[in-house]
Amino acid sequence: MNLLAVDDESINLMIIDESLSDKGFNIVKARDGEEALAILNRNEFLFFAIILDRLMPKMDGIELLRKIKHSEKWRDIPVIFQTAMSGVTDMTDGLDAGAFYYLTKPYSRALLVTIVQTAVEHYIKLLKAKEDLHKGMGALRHLVNGEFRIKSIKESHELAPILANACPDPERVLTGIMEILNNAIEHGNLGISYQEKTDLHNNDKLMEEIFHRLNLPEYKEKFVQVLFTKSHDKIEIIIKDQGKGFDWRKYLSLQAMTKNAFKTHGRGIFMARKLSFDDLTYEDEGSKAIITIMLTGNSSELLTDFQES
Repeated sequence: MNLLAVDDESINLMIIDESLSDKGFNIVKARDGEEALAILNRNEFLFFAIILDRLMPKMDGIELLRKIKHSEKWRDIPVIFQTAMSGVTDMTDGLDAGAFYYLTKPYSRALLVTIVQTAVEHYIKLLKAKEDLHKGMGALRHLVNGEFRIKSIKESHELAPILANACPDPERVLTGIMEILNNAIEHGNLGISYQEKTDLHNNDKLMEEIFHRLNLPEYKEKFVQVLFTKSHDKIEIIIKDQGKGFDWRKYLSLQAMTKNAFKTHGRGIFMARKLSFDDLTYEDEGSKAIITIMLTGNSSELLTDFQES
């Protein structure tokens, strides 16, 4: 798997290469944003992640990040932002530009490997979901009301493209819907805590634990209920799990995002609300997620025509 590493410091590129090459990654190196952009434009490599330094000559990391995220070809590639600037303003600049993963300098090689593996796994799941997104499900834009019930991560990945295709901008909402569905299963129904997920991630045991719990008597009959409703001006998706809930406010604040930005998880619902939805809130002590997607004038007219026909 190819990774693009962009840094003007040779020692940093050497550390990235030595840390990741023996994990099965091929590291393509660039010394500034302009060189990285030229490599991307040549289309020689399929990149599974980009490791990007913030402060560089010619074109800095923020400018390159914005160009990547505004490109239809590259915008879904996860970008791991390297920075020694970890203030709230600096973090907000990175978030606004499209960064999702962070590494603060100096960092350990173990953390680098964990963050990269997490980013690549996320991207592979997204690529699979996007394949399903384009498999003849265009008629789902006419869906007005629907109820679904799922139990496993596999089923959440099957349902997410269906729900996304019922929305006016499927690619925009797909990642966010996957995140909320996965949270409902992992943290809600299966009761995997934040700290447990951290430990499982670090030991590469998360999926093994998910499959184990899905077969335990206390979890195997639990399901996540998903309600889809389209009105004249918005789409509302309610995702209700059978867990005990969680303090969702901690994970939707900018303060929480900056706290969790340098970790492998803990910022998914923040990014989902910021990038995928017009609003995301929770009820029932966190066991019920309410997603809001506003409709354009054209989408509203389509719905009206459909309801009248």
